[in-house]
Amino acid sequence: MQVIYINSLSYLHMERRKVKAIRIVKHLLEKPGGEWTRYGLAKVSGCSWQWAIELLGKLEERGLVSGTKVVDPMALLRYAASVAPPPTRTVECYHTRPVNLIRSSKVDYAITTTFAENEFTHLLFKTRCDVYVSEASMNLLWRRVADEGLLGRGNLRLMIPADPRVISEASFVHGIRIVSREQLMVDLMREGGVCVQAVEEMVGRHAVS
Repeated sequence: MQVIYINSLSYLHMERRKVKAIRIVKHLLEKPGGEWTRYGLAKVSGCSWQWAIELLGKLEERGLVSGTKVVDPMALLRYAASVAPPPTRTVECYHTRPVNLIRSSKVDYAITTTFAENEFTHLLFKTRCDVYVSEASMNLLWRRVADEGLLGRGNLRLMIPADPRVISEASFVHGIRIVSREQLMVDLMREGGVCVQAVEEMVGRHAVS
């Protein structure tokens, strides 16, 4: 396995800005009716209010928001998918019972994409179990997969998120930890294809407008 280390300070700064941008977008989608103040949105997103105002201005210029009110949720999600930083590390593998593997390992995790979507709208076939985990959890699960499963592309994808909040914001749904609805929509938009249709259904059902 090849590991690439990126030491550019400008690159790291850019990635941090992307993380905060996605936090802001997710909070806007969480309360799309303009309930947020600019200061409150900046505080909950962990960024300066000046930077939050700058980003909101750019989103407003694109016709995506008006103040903190979401005008076009699907366009806002397309924007989020285009700027969302990728996981810092990804491992693909195969296990006969991927969800049981994750749950029995007693690690912090957050399931996303098709497995998570099935807990909301039930439109997508469960093609692969995509799971966000921490660095320590990744190493533990890697060892278990090496013992019990197969390494290489399969039905399980382990990912270390660029933003640790992705895991801490997860909640239990039917006994498994699922990413927030807003994070799920961003991840499905990044997958593209039929997953976008699932997002459209989620937006319609939950009236994010």
